[in-house]
Amino acid sequence: MALHTRLGSAWLYSATEVHVFNPTELAAHPFLCRLGPDVLDPTLTAPRLAARLLERAFKGRALGGLYLDQGFVAGVGNYLRSEILFFAGLRAGHRPADLSPAQVQRLAGETLAVAQRAYRARGVTNEPQRVAQLAGRGLRYANLRFAVFARDGEPCHVCATPIERAVVSSRRLYYCPRCQH
Repeated sequence: MALHTRLGSAWLYSATEVHVFNPTELAAHPFLCRLGPDVLDPTLTAPRLAARLLERAFKGRALGGLYLDQGFVAGVGNYLRSEILFFAGLRAGHRPADLSPAQVQRLAGETLAVAQRAYRARGVTNEPQRVAQLAGRGLRYANLRFAVFARDGEPCHVCATPIERAVVSSRRLYYCPRCQH
């Protein structure tokens, strides 16, 4: 299957089945109609995402599980979850209801910024300045791509504290115990 737009093309070579839905069919699909907004949707704003974090269905849930729920926001997977929480300075056990308004705003902003940065940089979540600095010190791609994900035991790029690994919602999660409060 090939999808073409004026900006580019996407090719799918090995799908067992492909479905193309019109908007009415999409709204009636039992799984797809429950998806949250796409994290890369250009119309999704930080204020809208902050308001969503505080909705009754989401505000009482721990961020570690919430950020894997595609009904909250679609498109955030395991590595983005660790990276978003790192850049927001928050731990997986926090709940939106317990955060200050400034923390909620920062989390919403970092959610969009990290996802967009990863999309533009083919999966690299570190800021371009940090990537250049780390590359200048001789670090290889695997060691400069992420701030925390898959870096357990390695020093945090910000504070040099060793990155830790935990299992949250049956998936591995990485964090800096000093930078994330």
